[in-house]
Amino acid sequence: MKIGIIGLGLIGGSLAIAARKTYKDAWIVALNRSEDSLKKALSEGVINTGVHEVTDDFKDCDIIFLCAPVHTNIGFLKELKPYLTKDTILSDVGSVKAEIHDAVEKLLPDVHFVGGHPMAGKEKVRFENASETLLKDAYFFLTPSLAADKDDIKKMQTFVGNLGAKPIVITPQLHDFIVAAISHVPHMAAYTLVKLVADEDTPEEYMRFTAAGGFKDITRVASSDPTMWQQICLTNKDNIVELMDKYIAELKNVRDLIDEGNAEELFKIFDRSKKYRDSIIG
Repeated sequence: MKIGIIGLGLIGGSLAIAARKTYKDAWIVALNRSEDSLKKALSEGVINTGVHEVTDDFKDCDIIFLCAPVHTNIGFLKELKPYLTKDTILSDVGSVKAEIHDAVEKLLPDVHFVGGHPMAGKEKVRFENASETLLKDAYFFLTPSLAADKDDIKKMQTFVGNLGAKPIVITPQLHDFIVAAISHVPHMAAYTLVKLVADEDTPEEYMRFTAAGGFKDITRVASSDPTMWQQICLTNKDNIVELMDKYIAELKNVRDLIDEGNAEELFKIFDRSKKYRDSIIG
């Protein structure tokens, strides 16, 4: 097997590490802007070839993963076109699917594209934070294009499953609505909560240096890469705005219940939310 990876960050790096462990004889070629990440991956035997631009090294790949931010991934489509054959599956790991599907349909309509998105990550995004266990037991969305056939989907399900992840096949549109609710809006809540505290902090910065577990747990993802989240907001804006409006309405409702001193309704909301959250932990 020959695997191509564009972008050797947290997800691309973890994918490469897991693939190396599972497919020990695979030839893995990776493109990355940072020389340090390529050197580390080469020295650890994770990849066989490291390059800074698309070259003939990507010829004859069985699977090529686009692991950069969404707009950057789209920019690589034309460069990769000469190396994509009927035997090549093109995939990605982006947090938004509809836009790249539209780009593939326009630029590479015959390419066997099966979009992907593992529901795993950290707020630190470089290769040095990658891990062979990051994808283990993580749900991994797969969003096949019109040109992808049943064999392509089965191959991707098998590949993802062999890495320890759990594949789920859905449409790009449904994927984008789901992740807006469980990932994108929570990130917006974290970013804006941190901004609120930063703006309201005392001159002595008591809020900053006394912030404990609860605040840190809720806002951990606000340490994520700003560029990546800027692109996510721009590429999934309709779903994010729709769900943020509903979240703002929920906050307004809780705010009013607090103002009214409505203990019964507050308890109902907190109790229902606790039970749902506890079911996720389980």
